[in-house]
Amino acid sequence: MRRPPKLLVWAAGLVGVVALSAGGYLVWAAIAGGLPTSVPPCSRPLRVHGHATSEQAGLIRCYLRALAHHDAGALEALAYTTAGPVRITPADFRHATDARAGTASATFTLLENDYIFAVRIVFADHATETVGMAQEATPGLSAPWRLEIGTVMERTGGPPPAKPSPG
Repeated sequence: MRRPPKLLVWAAGLVGVVALSAGGYLVWAAIAGGLPTSVPPCSRPLRVHGHATSEQAGLIRCYLRALAHHDAGALEALAYTTAGPVRITPADFRHATDARAGTASATFTLLENDYIFAVRIVFADHATETVGMAQEATPGLSAPWRLEIGTVMERTGGPPPAKPSPG
């Protein structure tokens, strides 16, 4: 009886390990409630105050990194788009210099129904900004957290825009 070549044995073993790893991940995802739908974690120093999940804090870290690197694509990926697609404009980068100044802190304040937060960011240079954070409506998936940043280009859903009061 002839033995299979070593290379074939190694290749079969590698395919088996990859298949078992992928299967284990999919089983874990099914138990955990689905595949991840949030933005990937970003390494950016941040002091967190209030009741925030690691996903929410990670979203603010990604926001700070996108600001610091003046990355419009990254900001757009973080934007809440249920009301319609958004456009990132120069106004969205007004705190880019502040984001590069050092470690910021973020205070999370629950506003409504466990899914809308106001996040007050205090940058290292003491400049402040407050951004809204909400869960985006995603049918069939766990709802990812997104920031209310950018300018809605064409309203396709969500609540109607606020109307200024007369006077």
